[in-house]
Amino acid sequence: MAFDQPTRNRLQRFVTAARSTLEEEFTRQLQNDYGMDPASGTVAQLASLRHIDDQQCETARILRDTLAHYCAGEDTDTKAGLDRIVREQAFTVLNRLAALRMAEARGLLIESVGNGYQAKGFQLYARLVGTGLGETGDAYRVYLQSVFDELSQDLPGLFDRFSPQDRLFPREAALIQVLNLINHGEIEPLWAEDETIGWIYQYFNSKEERKAMREASQAPRNSRELAVRNQFFTPRYVVEFLVDNTLGRLWFNWTGGQTGLRDRCQYLLVKPDTVVLGNMSIEDAASARIANAIMKGQLSDLPNFDTTDQGVQAMIEFSHCVNGYDRDQSELRGQSLGSAYFDGYRRDLQSGRIDALTTQQIWDGLFFECRADRHGGFGEVYQEQWFLAAVQEIVARVKGDRERKPELIQKPLKLRDPRTIKLLDPACGSMHFGLYAFDLFLEIYREAWAWEQTHGPGCLDTETGGSADLKPLSQTYADQDAFLHDVPRLIIEHNIYGVDIDPRAAQIASLALWLRAQRAWHQAGVQAKDRPQVGQGHVVAAVAPPAEVDLRKRFMEELDPLDAELFEQTLFMLKGLPELGVLLQVEKELPALVRAVFGEHGDLFRAEDMAQWQKAEARLREALTDYARAARSTYQGRLFAEDALQGLRMIDHCREVFDVVVMNPPFGALASGTKEQISKAYPNSKNDLLAVFVERGLELMRTSARIGAITSRTCFFLSSFQSWRENVVLGTAKPEAMADMGHGVMDDAMVEAAAYVLEKQA
Repeated sequence: MAFDQPTRNRLQRFVTAARSTLEEEFTRQLQNDYGMDPASGTVAQLASLRHIDDQQCETARILRDTLAHYCAGEDTDTKAGLDRIVREQAFTVLNRLAALRMAEARGLLIESVGNGYQAKGFQLYARLVGTGLGETGDAYRVYLQSVFDELSQDLPGLFDRFSPQDRLFPREAALIQVLNLINHGEIEPLWAEDETIGWIYQYFNSKEERKAMREASQAPRNSRELAVRNQFFTPRYVVEFLVDNTLGRLWFNWTGGQTGLRDRCQYLLVKPDTVVLGNMSIEDAASARIANAIMKGQLSDLPNFDTTDQGVQAMIEFSHCVNGYDRDQSELRGQSLGSAYFDGYRRDLQSGRIDALTTQQIWDGLFFECRADRHGGFGEVYQEQWFLAAVQEIVARVKGDRERKPELIQKPLKLRDPRTIKLLDPACGSMHFGLYAFDLFLEIYREAWAWEQTHGPGCLDTETGGSADLKPLSQTYADQDAFLHDVPRLIIEHNIYGVDIDPRAAQIASLALWLRAQRAWHQAGVQAKDRPQVGQGHVVAAVAPPAEVDLRKRFMEELDPLDAELFEQTLFMLKGLPELGVLLQVEKELPALVRAVFGEHGDLFRAEDMAQWQKAEARLREALTDYARAARSTYQGRLFAEDALQGLRMIDHCREVFDVVVMNPPFGALASGTKEQISKAYPNSKNDLLAVFVERGLELMRTSARIGAITSRTCFFLSSFQSWRENVVLGTAKPEAMADMGHGVMDDAMVEAAAYVLEKQA
């Protein structure tokens, strides 16, 4: 169904009411049970809580450890820390219940939240356990927690009951109130829609809250304000336009247009007669038809010659028929046949006498290529790859390239292995871009399998994406069914990356991708017990590095001295992470940091800098994991280790090289705490966050990769963006597509929007 304004209004009312109910409930629990008052910011001594049982006492201790961890940073006082606890407990419970409701609507989970206490899953559970768990409300809470535990195997960021966001659970009256809101008939149809979780993310923070933040300060004052001010859900049609013309267009180019995405991607900007050969296009209709037949290997559509050795003579005879020799003798007498012939076409193109290669010119060119190969001894059997390379060479030479290199023509063309294609949303929110990209990746994987079946193992390029050790698909999977069975997992673990400075986004983005994978398996008839377990994926929350000095010293004492120094320097490097996210250029600072620590310490550390980092990082990960386990009696120690591990994951993201970047980035003034750092790192873009994100996206991409963004349109005409337009948009990229969309695109964002695609240049 369409998420029109009335539909969004209904969902907004639900989210607002649910948040209010949960925050009031958790505020009362902190005040009445745990001696922590968010209103005043006071915290009672743990020993004074004589009215609670042992389990609640343990929760009280954990809540105090969590508060101490939050307040270890310079800009968080006790009141702000308690507000954060209430807010995080509220959005985690809401996200979990919404996730279960969406899973039910997709047939992935027995009814557990729908119908509340009358849910089929709970009724079955209650009959099995009897009265052993107490009253109905207590039994229902235990039932939900068992469902959470099951789902935490795939989605620990959302469902881990031992996380700092899950120390409280609503009591029965509040829980029933939230269940009634979730099961209201007005929003019943929305749980089957992929967009619903994104709009829940959008509406958790109200318009009034954003307005108050802007009135208090022109620039965001901290990471939360930066996230809330720029929390605008991207409509589906914008997502499709940008993903179609980035990921979709790249795959179209790599396959030479022979892809089902051409018809599937309704916003893909390709002329009907265009056939892509490598990075070049033939847009003359007759030439395109012939080139298309060549690429498909449909030689029956061409003049009568075959692809065997005898086809050489047929090609020469056909060239006689199109007067290749006659034209050479009459028009270019006395000149070098090949070079003069193409020079003539090049002059015609430059002078405007012709707009593109005609059918005659394509075949004349093939004639000369055939003669060159025949007389030069470069090849005798003319197959599909040769014809494609020959047409590619003709277009390149007419455009003014230097003499062809025979080894290029004979080298088999390789399609990118889909496991090496990386897409990043650097401000991912609810991962709406990634959800649609997931759909395209499903088709891309299917076509890659068919391509390898046709061209044989080894025909897929794994080197460009830096995964040369990947085995061919046909050697990895027993058959096509086994391969397609695993594709949803491959997409999450290989292709889609996301970063956000809002921890809620990490929860929801991981959930959205997991639900999409489960739906793919469900539609394919794969039973839940037979589905591969999805790994951690690549969604990262840009959280602050741990600030506890005592815990840091205690952890470093267990490390080798060099690793300890590297750890301390790494935490310092990540200091601005909550406000900067991917804008923090850690991949540029890392080599110098590694050399400073290890550079003068013997043969062990004379290898390339990144190899050193990878070894050291592996040691740090293992040590932090062990520390977290050993520190379970000290909950704050576990939080310290987990935040440090998140920082290491963020570094890994910044070291990746991406093929596609798509985003709805923050815009406007830089956060006050990072303004100086960003201005120094991005001098061409420093006047607005949107410009900085575009420049950073281009930095993280390989040549010929594509970036798609929806931002304010003002960046394309205001004088303050001149340096960005000249040195970034035109200096390192080439505009490929643009849609000027005007007002009202991003809900209540008061901007005129534009969606555009840039291709990174060498």
